Amino acid sequence: MIRELLREDRLSFWDRLIQGERVKQSEVASIVTKLAHAAPPEERTSCILLLAAARISEEESKTMQRNLVAALRYWFSYAGTKSSSADCKNLLTESKWRDMDLLTCMGLYLSWSEAMCSVGASGDDYTALKRLKDTLRNKYSKEWQRTFGSPSPSNFAHGR
Repeated sequence: MIRELLREDRLSFWDRLIQGERVKQSEVASIVTKLAHAAPPEERTSCILLLAAARISEEESKTMQRNLVAALRYWFSYAGTKSSSADCKNLLTESKWRDMDLLTCMGLYLSWSEAMCSVGASGDDYTALKRLKDTLRNKYSKEWQRTFGSPSPSNFAHGR
């Protein structure tokens, strides 16, 4: 039951973030933090990652927010069954980037360059992903500490 609630709520927030919507950390925290304490360990990590992403969405610069959207599109595009290359090419040529949501993104297997182009940035900026990951790790550690009162597990901080 808790796992299903967490999944639905998290997917809704991830969808909003992928669309470039600013999501307030307090909005996520009001739902996710309460459930995270009762969740299995693997679900806790997902909850805290979402809190960290929401914090970036709310507090960081426009550039970092843009990088977050690109990274989420990049990562989530590898979820699910790979779409045909024709589907991906149609999406690219029809300029539907602004309307991209979680379901549209899944299975596209975007390159980092394509993900950056989807947010109107230079596809050649590969350092943006590293900067975003560093910021996300930092926010994750702080959110874990705030939520559970202990240091975050080392497996996340080391790139897992």
